[in-house]
Amino acid sequence: MRVPMRTVMFMAIAGAIFLPFNFVAIRSLLHLHPRRRGWIVAAAILGNLMWPFFPLLRTTGAFFRLVRALLGPMWFAWTSFAILYTAMIVIAGLLWAVARTAKPVPFERIARWPSRLFMIVTFIAVPIGVYQALVPLRVERVQVFVANLPAQAEGTRIALLSDLHVGLFTRPSRLTRIFATTRALDPHAAVILGDLIDDDPHFVPKLLAGTSALGPAIPLLAVLGNHEMYGEPERVIAAMRGSRIRLLVNENVELRSLKLVGLSDPAAMQMQERRALAPDLARAMSGNSGFPIILSHQPKIFEEAVRQGLPLTLAAHTHGGQCGVRSFRWSLAGLFLKYHMGLYREAASQLFITTGTGYWLVPFRLGMTPEIVVIELRRR
Repeated sequence: MRVPMRTVMFMAIAGAIFLPFNFVAIRSLLHLHPRRRGWIVAAAILGNLMWPFFPLLRTTGAFFRLVRALLGPMWFAWTSFAILYTAMIVIAGLLWAVARTAKPVPFERIARWPSRLFMIVTFIAVPIGVYQALVPLRVERVQVFVANLPAQAEGTRIALLSDLHVGLFTRPSRLTRIFATTRALDPHAAVILGDLIDDDPHFVPKLLAGTSALGPAIPLLAVLGNHEMYGEPERVIAAMRGSRIRLLVNENVELRSLKLVGLSDPAAMQMQERRALAPDLARAMSGNSGFPIILSHQPKIFEEAVRQGLPLTLAAHTHGGQCGVRSFRWSLAGLFLKYHMGLYREAASQLFITTGTGYWLVPFRLGMTPEIVVIELRRR
C-alpha cells in the first residue's frame, strides 16, 4: 500500500512535535513516582498505540473503524496529558533553578509535590469532564439585533447544533434527546453547523435515524465540516441527498425572507482531491435575493463577511476547546483563536459561534457542556 507523501510529512511533523512531550512526561513520571512504574508504562503504551495506524486513518472497513474509535481517544487523552504535564515540569524546573541559587536542593524535592497535585487534579477533573460531555444538554437563547432585517424575518428563531461527531460510541438515545429538545424549542429552522459525523460516512444512517425525533415540521439544514472532508465527503453528500437533512454545499435556501447561505468547509482547500468542494461564497449567494445569513462550520469566513458587509455569520468548530469558564467567556480555544465562542461584532457584521453539541474523540467537556443555541433575529 502506497502511503501519500502528505501523510509521511504529517507523521514526521507530528513526531517531531509530540515525541519530546512523551519523553519528558514519561521520564519525569518514572523518576518522581517510581512506585507507580507499572501504571505509568501501561498508560504510555496505550496512549501511543495509535501512532502505527496514522498512515491508514482514511482506510475504510470495520477493522480501521474500530481502531480509530478505540485507540484514537486514548492517544488524544494521553497526548493532552503529556503536553500539560510537561508544561508543569518546565515550571517546576524553573523554580528549582531559582531555589538552588540559594541552597543546593534535589530536583525531586521541588517537583514531586507539584506532580502529585497535578495527578490529583487530573483524577478529579476527568470524571467531571466525562459526565459533562455525556449527560447535560445546555439550551441558550440569544437575541441578535440586525440592521435592515426584513419585517417578515422579525423574530425568526434558528436552532444551532454542531459538532455532533456521530461515531461508533455515539448513543442513539443521546441523538434522540438532542433532536427532541430542539423540537421542543419550536424554531423556524434547525441547522447543524458541520462535523455531523466523525470522518466515516458509515455513521450517516445513525445520524439520520436520530433526526426522526425532530419531527417533519421543522426544516433541518446542515453544512459540511472539516471532519466530513477528512473522510469521504462525496459519500456523505450522496447519503444525505433526499434525506431528512437538507445539506447546503455552497448553496442557499429561503426562509421567511432570509437567504440561509450554506458554505462548504475550508479543509477542502488543503486536499487536491477535494478542491471542487472548496468554499465558494459567490456561488453560494447566487440565485436568491433574500436577506443573507451565512452558515459555515469554521469561523474563518467571517473575515470575508466583514469585507463584504454581510450582516450575520453563524459558525461552530471550536468546541470552546472542550474546556473553559462560560461566565468569564474564557475557553481553551481562546488561547489560539480570535473568535472562539459567543457573539462578536466587526464593523457592520456580526458572528456567533456555538461551542457545539457533541465532542471530538474524548468524551470530556469541562465547563463547556454540550449546547443547543436558539438565535432569535430582531430588527435594530
